[in-house]
Amino acid sequence: MNRETLDLSRMTVEDLFRAKQERRKRLARLPFEEKIAIVERLQTVSKALKGEKPIFAEFLRACPDFAGEPIAEWDVVEEWYAKRNLTAPDHPFDKRPDVIARTVSGKKIGVELKSWVNRDQIAEARKQENIQDNLLKAIGKQPPNNTQHIGYVWLSEKNVRFDTRDAADFRQQIFALIKEVDQNWSQTPDHEQNLWKDRSDLADFPILQKYLNRVRYHSKTRPHSHNWIKFRFPSPSSLKSHFSPKTMRDTLERALLEHRDDNRYKDLKKHVGLDEVYLLVHYNFKAFAYNPPFKSPDFGFKEAAEFASSVLNGDGGHFDRIFLFHFLIGKEEAFNIL
Repeated sequence: MNRETLDLSRMTVEDLFRAKQERRKRLARLPFEEKIAIVERLQTVSKALKGEKPIFAEFLRACPDFAGEPIAEWDVVEEWYAKRNLTAPDHPFDKRPDVIARTVSGKKIGVELKSWVNRDQIAEARKQENIQDNLLKAIGKQPPNNTQHIGYVWLSEKNVRFDTRDAADFRQQIFALIKEVDQNWSQTPDHEQNLWKDRSDLADFPILQKYLNRVRYHSKTRPHSHNWIKFRFPSPSSLKSHFSPKTMRDTLERALLEHRDDNRYKDLKKHVGLDEVYLLVHYNFKAFAYNPPFKSPDFGFKEAAEFASSVLNGDGGHFDRIFLFHFLIGKEEAFNIL
């Protein structure tokens, strides 16, 4: 699949996953700064993988016999009725569950998909993303890096809402600071000159001091990209260092118990005409990007599934079966936890 023949209207879920797998292989061989640049560009592509359909398609690939027998057909709920010219149940059951499937023996199964995420952390992370975006917009198009000693610049933002009236001054001061640091680089001890230099004293640059904690400058001996003024990591990634895996396990426990006992699914089988209804709790890109990791040296997804099973303690609530699914390309795992 090349750029000339790419037709997004004809791309299937399998095409998207295959393309992302190829990107992962190429990404692993690239220098660090090139990896960061590619990941930033791929953030727009990830929108194509949102929604229940690609998640369930990959779950079915990882766990084809989740229903105890092969699946003959399936669709997300809206397509299930539309493709078959069927009359949908009355609202709100015309939108539930997320996926409807039929097994080879004719058993009709509904699958409700829920994500394993901490929404409070996501809200905070997105707030920081907006701050970062506004600061980069204030800098605007970055000129060629004509400094003598600086390869790239990392900004550390404060949790302060950006006032667009400061944009012009912010841009002027960031380049004035870079020029000053570059001119004084030779005054740094030799053993530090080829590494990096931090600047946290921003008193002479009041607009920078208003919005930044510090600025870090890496020497030109390090690889650098066209956009050479950036943030060290997207804000969500920085959140991971502040939490232990226990935080994510607590999130999983709350999610399981809330979804299991959600009365919106109490009479789902009767209203939709299902033989069984399952709950699929998935750890996806959003959880990976915005929430702290569940993994530690002695705790992985298998242990998370065992933990989840102990939380349920044999009680599926309104669901006949419950599954835990790790939905990250190349790391897919599925466990039946009830």
